[in-house]
Amino acid sequence: MSNYVVGNQMSKDTSTALLNFRACVEDAPAGTYEDAKALGKTIDATCASLIRDIRALGLKADTCDLIFAVEAAIYNYVAHSNPESGLFPTAEGFGSAMSTPARERIIAGAERDRESLAKAG
Repeated sequence: MSNYVVGNQMSKDTSTALLNFRACVEDAPAGTYEDAKALGKTIDATCASLIRDIRALGLKADTCDLIFAVEAAIYNYVAHSNPESGLFPTAEGFGSAMSTPARERIIAGAERDRESLAKAG
């Protein structure tokens, strides 16, 4: 499992995984995918803190594509540190459906299965 950022180039797999994860965090119905939502908040807070700390040193820290690479590296680190966790494939799978015609059906299914999905991802 080697997805690395090289220069400004990020592995397509890493980028896709994070984008799908983010889609889950943003679009999953309330009360579902709570662990994914919590991890998303942790990654956001970590990156925001990094930007603040760098700026406090008087250095520039853009909120552009390069911070996305940092987010992806953190996500990749956590996912690869927890290969047995179902959180990542479950959340990424849900998120991958958010840009398809199945979106509404998937969301309705998640709402129906809210109780079992609360901690699933």
